[in-house]
Amino acid sequence: MSQTTRAFDEATLDLLANHCIAARTMIDAVGTPVMRRLIDLLLFEVGVALSAPVTELQPVLEPAE
Repeated sequence: MSQTTRAFDEATLDLLANHCIAARTMIDAVGTPVMRRLIDLLLFEVGVALSAPVTELQPVLEPAE
């Protein structure tokens, strides 16, 4: 995975995390315990994905062929 792809994925995951946090706030107000557990699990998985190490380093801008 190139760094540009990783940066895009990280930005997308960050946006997803923000939406999940907003949803969790609403779930705290009107949701059920099952909904709370599910959103917590989703937030955990997003956090795991965000903390995954970058395994291959490539230039941010790949040369044109």
